[in-house]
Amino acid sequence: MSFPIRSTSTATGLHRVDLNLLPLLAALLEHRSVTRAAQAVGLTQPAMSNALQRLRRTLGDELLVRVGRHYVLTERAGALVGPVNLILETATHHVLTPPTFDPATSDRIFRIAATSASALTVLPALSAALAVSAPGVRLHLEPPDSAMDLTRGDATADVTLLPDTVPTTLPRERLYHEDWVVVADADNDRIGAALTVDDLARLPHVVFEWEGGRVGAQQALARLIPDLHVRCVVFEFLMIPSMVSGTPMIALLQRRLARQLAAQHGLRVMEAPIPLPSLGIDLVWNPRTAGDPGRVWLRKQLMRAVH
Repeated sequence: MSFPIRSTSTATGLHRVDLNLLPLLAALLEHRSVTRAAQAVGLTQPAMSNALQRLRRTLGDELLVRVGRHYVLTERAGALVGPVNLILETATHHVLTPPTFDPATSDRIFRIAATSASALTVLPALSAALAVSAPGVRLHLEPPDSAMDLTRGDATADVTLLPDTVPTTLPRERLYHEDWVVVADADNDRIGAALTVDDLARLPHVVFEWEGGRVGAQQALARLIPDLHVRCVVFEFLMIPSMVSGTPMIALLQRRLARQLAAQHGLRVMEAPIPLPSLGIDLVWNPRTAGDPGRVWLRKQLMRAVH
């Protein structure tokens, strides 16, 4: 008995095909025997015979024909061996198997968007940890304004380090809190044993501004001292140590940065004489890639680097 070959397209015909038959077809093509194919997949012989009949109707071909005492594949069936195995292998390894990430063997590049201040705070410890646990992984640092909207199709950053003052609709998690200290040149003899509010009022300041705005701590200082003596405005926190060094100027600086840079620039680090609001730095990522094992691992490593 022969069966007419049906012409179906992927769009219009695939939904009418029972894809559960594909593993059974693969077993029949491999073993060329209903009995052995049934044993291989754990079916009874009648169930496999029924599956063969359904496959014949679906594909419009006999698939297995008897020649003497044995069954052989038809020409059509022989041509299906490679494609069927490829379909099953693709489904198993690329559809049904969850993606994995092995940091010890990976050579993946991760892109982190961050300001220089955040990068200097986080990346040294992160790089040191990865040198041991993920020696092949590479980090690329990007400016935050190139990846503020991680939902853009052309956004390249895997994660952005964003101040809590910058709004976003994307998922975010607090990476660390940063409080503020005051830095001055170590030889600044205009300051006594401890910094006072009067010192803040009379000494010249270096102030950070970004797009015309100031951080909450500087806003709080300006409210307390409206006529604050601002001698220098910078757009990078990392400029502050060099600007203060060797001058009578003082400045607010994140505590972690101040600790890292004080010795290099000859600075004195002092507690502020007034309470100042802290600054939160958040991890921000695209929810579309949230489940990627590599990016999940990266976020965990960033968390460990600052705690």
